[in-house]
Amino acid sequence: MTATLIVKDTLPRKNFIAITQLGLKALNLAFTYAVALGPRLPQGMVEDLSLDIEILGEVVPSAIQARSESVAATSTQDTALAQGHTRVRQIRAAIRRTMAPEDVKRGYGVGRRARKESVAHVKAAIQQILDRAKNNPAEAASLGIVQKDLDNLALSLAAITDADTVQEKKRASAPLTTQERNRVGNRILAAVARIEAAGRLEFANDDTKRASFEALGAGPRMRRKAVAEEPAGDEEQAVMAG
Repeated sequence: MTATLIVKDTLPRKNFIAITQLGLKALNLAFTYAVALGPRLPQGMVEDLSLDIEILGEVVPSAIQARSESVAATSTQDTALAQGHTRVRQIRAAIRRTMAPEDVKRGYGVGRRARKESVAHVKAAIQQILDRAKNNPAEAASLGIVQKDLDNLALSLAAITDADTVQEKKRASAPLTTQERNRVGNRILAAVARIEAAGRLEFANDDTKRASFEALGAGPRMRRKAVAEEPAGDEEQAVMAG
């Protein structure tokens, strides 16, 4: 008998430690009663279950690492944005104090809002100042803007661009790693359920043996609400709990 276990990539209903333990118990029963259960199970499922238990030990730490790297990349981006935004604000404030003509002020973006949390806004504001100063070096000098100011702005622009690129890559990879972890966990649970069902059928009239298979389906499911209430910042605990 051949069959494919249909699984989702959504969060499993049990935590990953419990999934591993269930998988090991089911695998032991499948090996112990291999001859009796063989005709009732999809071909190759027991071997796949053994492999998935090993894989789960790898993908759970990978999911933790991916989330941590995504958080770190976001923090780096936020820092670069804050520094760039501050430089823009101070240059614009300085230009206001020089009593420059209105067209000059507009040329440097004075009066325009640059949202500090927006990569596009901050980058555009920095680029506007750099372009204006490059095209009007004497004007920039008359406003007290020196090369050091422009160099620092250029560094901020590069830092924001680099941080944004890294952050986007990390943020994109984290869900994929989490989905892989979820699929492996759900595959194990699906295999455990098949082994439980096969044991219930095979040992319907043997209370002692059947009890071992019934135990695979016993125990409370993980409450999703409880997961949502986990302490913030404990990334490893959150991932292990699913």
